Amino acid sequence: MNRAFVRGSAGGADGAKSINGERSVPSRPAVSAARPLGRVNEGPQDRLQSRPRTGDWPETANRLDAGPDAGACRAEAAPRGLLSGAELRTGYAPGNPLFDAILNRGLALLLLPLVSPLMLLIIMLQKVLVRGPVFYAGPRLGKDRKVFSIFKFRTLSFKAGTVTRDRTLPRRSMTETRIGIYLRRSRLDELPQLFNILRGDMVFFGPRPIRPEIEEVYRKEAPGYEERFRIRPGLVGFAQALMTHETPKALRARFNRMCCRTPIRYGAAFSFLAYVGFCVLRKSIRLAVSGLTAQFRPLAEHRWLRAGFNCPPDSRVELDEGNSTHIGAICGISDEVLQFISTRPFPQGEHFVMLTRKRRSGRVCRLKVRARIEHSEPVGIGKSGFANFATYSTTSLAARHFVERYLLQSSVISS
Repeated sequence: MNRAFVRGSAGGADGAKSINGERSVPSRPAVSAARPLGRVNEGPQDRLQSRPRTGDWPETANRLDAGPDAGACRAEAAPRGLLSGAELRTGYAPGNPLFDAILNRGLALLLLPLVSPLMLLIIMLQKVLVRGPVFYAGPRLGKDRKVFSIFKFRTLSFKAGTVTRDRTLPRRSMTETRIGIYLRRSRLDELPQLFNILRGDMVFFGPRPIRPEIEEVYRKEAPGYEERFRIRPGLVGFAQALMTHETPKALRARFNRMCCRTPIRYGAAFSFLAYVGFCVLRKSIRLAVSGLTAQFRPLAEHRWLRAGFNCPPDSRVELDEGNSTHIGAICGISDEVLQFISTRPFPQGEHFVMLTRKRRSGRVCRLKVRARIEHSEPVGIGKSGFANFATYSTTSLAARHFVERYLLQSSVISS
């Protein structure tokens, strides 16, 4: 569906280097006309190897710490970069501001009756499960740095204000409400921003608004960050939909800068918006179903490990040990802990293991990480299988982006 968001072709790198020094297969053109922007699947280091035709990107993004396992997503097809030399088919910049305002407000008026049953359901759940107000209103920077109040469903407890005073929400802050963690992961907490669009503070398609307290921090990390303030902030943006919170700020700013300088084409933009809506709905249903079915899995008793974990499909762990290879199916992964099932126990201790994920497109992505296997125990009928628990670490921003996007599936458009 989102096939229409890039056009043209450009030469990419001649292969990505994996952690063990081997090269992948030679690359093809970075983005072809048949390759959708929403389906790119390599880490940010691969994307930095060719320069764009549209706009100037800051040189500092090329100095990101790649680490030894950068570019470890290898597949039979060649890498294709999101930040390649292809020309965007749509950006954020409106040609006629008045027409743009009328179109966005009219679409918001049409969508509000459609999503109102879902919003009412969330309001009722909030009233039953959470004490305090249902909605959150906080300051954000809009066009020309004008401050406005953004509306969201409240997902954090009252103590979160001290934790996020001058930064984004840290990991394992334990400040989410009972329903808040689901709303944040599914992105349903953003629905009240339709009222911001009606007020003219935001539009449907543009860079995400930020808090005034952290704008100075981001501006130091990413030269050219102020480019985003030429455009009204959006409910949905390319960087938000295709990248994760772990994606380097310089890379996100680099992409947003290109989009802010590219004229919007409403057909492609609203097609992408519809696809994002479909992905949010699918992810909301998947999270709800997985939360219920997890109660009946073999690892159900390990609640302290399952909490907040993702179970990526078609993913496994491989460990080469001499003449034998251990293979396990990943049943849960967080940013530090890995759970997987195997027919025989994995050897305890520190090892380099390969995390493998087969995507819906058929492409296979691999990342080698250092893991410490802590414990294995028999599970299942007749104790015929083994549950293995390990901690792992990544050594680069590119590897962390790989884990966040393809294993934790924390981006809006999961692959």
